[in-house]
Amino acid sequence: MDFSGLNKKANDSFQQQRNMLKKLAQGKTLHCEKCKGVLTLDLATSEPGKGVIKCKQGCTDIILEIGA
Repeated sequence: MDFSGLNKKANDSFQQQRNMLKKLAQGKTLHCEKCKGVLTLDLATSEPGKGVIKCKQGCTDIILEIGA
């Protein structure tokens, strides 16, 4: 089996999300690809060690694991 296509897609998605996190952490404004709403970065969630990137509509909802 050739998983190279799947691996490339997963890597591209990871890189896109990493770049999104970097830009939000720098205070830049990013918009959701689907609803065009503003994305927010919340690192002060109720769960320790977790953060979230989301839009108001909920179509973008990325859970972050924050570790040492």
